[in-house]
Amino acid sequence: MRNKLGRHTVLKWGALLVLVLVVIRAQSQESRDEIVRQRIIEQRIEIIAEGLEEGDELDFTTLFDDLNYYYDRKINLNRCSPEELRSLYLLTEFQIQGLFDHIEKYGQLKEIWELQAVKNWDQYTILNVLPFVTVKPPSELERVTLKEIFKEGKHDLFLRYQDVLEERQGYAPISPEELAENPNRRYLGSSYRAYARYRFTYGRNISFGITAEKDPGEEFFKGTQKQGFDYYSSHLYYENNTFVRRAVVGDYQLQFGQGLTLWSGLAFGKSADALNAKRTEIGIRPYTSVDENLFLRGGAVTIGGERLQWTNFYSSKHIDANIVSTSDSVDTEQLTTISSFQLSGFHRTPGELQDKDAIRETYYGSNLTYKTRRGQIGLTALISEYDANINRNLQLYNQFEFNSKSNQVIGLNYSRTIKNVNLFGEVSRSENGAWATINGALVALDPRVSMIAIYRNYARKFQNQLANTFVEGTRPANESGIYVGGQFKINRQWTATTYADFFRFRWLRFQTDAPSAGRDFLTQLNYKPSRNKEFYLRYRSRTRDRNAGFLDVDITTPLPVNQQNFRINTSFLAHPNIKLKSRAELVLFQQEGQPIERGFLLYQDLVFKKIQFPVSMSLRYALFYTDSYNARIYAYESDVLYAFSIPAYFSRGSRFYVTMKYKVKRGVDLWLRYARWHYDDRQVISSGLEQINAPHRSEIKVQLRLRF
Repeated sequence: MRNKLGRHTVLKWGALLVLVLVVIRAQSQESRDEIVRQRIIEQRIEIIAEGLEEGDELDFTTLFDDLNYYYDRKINLNRCSPEELRSLYLLTEFQIQGLFDHIEKYGQLKEIWELQAVKNWDQYTILNVLPFVTVKPPSELERVTLKEIFKEGKHDLFLRYQDVLEERQGYAPISPEELAENPNRRYLGSSYRAYARYRFTYGRNISFGITAEKDPGEEFFKGTQKQGFDYYSSHLYYENNTFVRRAVVGDYQLQFGQGLTLWSGLAFGKSADALNAKRTEIGIRPYTSVDENLFLRGGAVTIGGERLQWTNFYSSKHIDANIVSTSDSVDTEQLTTISSFQLSGFHRTPGELQDKDAIRETYYGSNLTYKTRRGQIGLTALISEYDANINRNLQLYNQFEFNSKSNQVIGLNYSRTIKNVNLFGEVSRSENGAWATINGALVALDPRVSMIAIYRNYARKFQNQLANTFVEGTRPANESGIYVGGQFKINRQWTATTYADFFRFRWLRFQTDAPSAGRDFLTQLNYKPSRNKEFYLRYRSRTRDRNAGFLDVDITTPLPVNQQNFRINTSFLAHPNIKLKSRAELVLFQQEGQPIERGFLLYQDLVFKKIQFPVSMSLRYALFYTDSYNARIYAYESDVLYAFSIPAYFSRGSRFYVTMKYKVKRGVDLWLRYARWHYDDRQVISSGLEQINAPHRSEIKVQLRLRF
């Protein structure tokens, strides 16, 4: 009896030990996968962000959402669509086509590592997509049920506080007499930024969310903002492989073709990922960001089958604008006249509040798309209307810009893969009869060599407020050009990417009082001897014409302006838990006939992440020196989740930041971030109401995430 009890006890404790080891291994693998996921997401966004150079207010929430969703609910490669794979922004058209060709020829994948036999898939690609994909046989394919939605759905709640520690002029004490004389000399609200976001998701099938934000200087639950936050956004989104394929009510985005006819939200242009110049159409998407302009508000639905799909949409929302006058018409209705659109989203002073929700903007239209496994063709119609007279004070250089109450745009887009060539493009026409077109080809010359070529031609009179396509300027008008890029995998360790873009502007532009031309060239050489080490060299040269204000003549003469960037970047794992990243970058800026203006940036990053340890950390110390703002240098920074920072380094000084994440317990994460600028060549930072009477600027962020 004792022996039996002894054996029973040993077996019991042995089984318990095995269970504990399995759980520990599973948790260890989960933590390791999470680190890999975060690394891939950050690398992808950094590559994209560096080509944009728009400052630190860009919002990549949608891209973060995509990759996070697919991490939690992996794409089944045996039952997926090309759109799902494109949403990863990790695969080329040829890799996507190669997967479907492989499945058609050999049947469904049995295991994930069968991807090594798929054409155009290499080990680096497989490791990148591994956290976001899976392979399941038909018997394991899941169907969406109401019970599963409530059981498997995930709730995310974010709360964020952000503030600048130094006092800015807009928050400084002011006498009642001064304020009465000039009410716009002080912000109405407090200096902090507040952000709240709740979202319920079931994979990519169901999404419901509410986002709210208060900008610095805006009032909060008092005065002009008694409703609390200045900005609210919400959506209810549905997606499934049924007749009603996608539907959304609330705030959303629409993205079709190459963005020439209809593309709301962020889009990516030229970057070190030279092949990514082609737009990736995703149709209807819920909107979860805090930009108060780049979205549609109303409803949209996509119906149809696998091949023929029809999307209808309607959007109507108030937008900010500068009001010139308001008068009564014959039928006693008030007519408002505006002189400009206001896109900042700030409502901090009485003057800014006068522009808030000044006019109503309405969009509606339709898209009809026919899809096959090797391509698609789509027709899009867009109508825009405003309930105000738009009478902007246009100058000679921008006299052809939109300046009416309504507009109609119709466009045709296509994409077709023939063997190793993917042809794509779009042609669009605005109501005034002006045309715009973009056409390109993506070619796989060899498993190690891929090329892309894009030709664009946008008439100077082309008008479309919702166009967001490949462009050198700010909008697709008054521009033509040819872009050629390539990626060359020399061997397993060496990769080269390059592009060259030649463009012309046939009419005047801002600060360029004559037709002009330019070119943009980039080349980058990557060396990756192992998964834990990476090194690259980059050179970029951009030349554009700009008015030469320094010339002592009565008329302004455009002269070439050239900017060259030289960069060295290294990244390696110094310890299993410590990653070091270093960068040195030099900028040379010169307008013909003027001295060279130089800029230099040197920084060191340290990233600490330990599996099963609740604290991770990322910090940077940077030194910079530039002769002027022209020689500024942009650099992507690690931030709290769903916050994004790409500041411009200019003048002379240093910058330090540290971002810490503390995993309080399962489903509860806390982020802390501290960043500080210090300038050696000034005692005052910025100007106007943002002026700080000190040589430094410090910012803190605190964010709490609850997930259940």
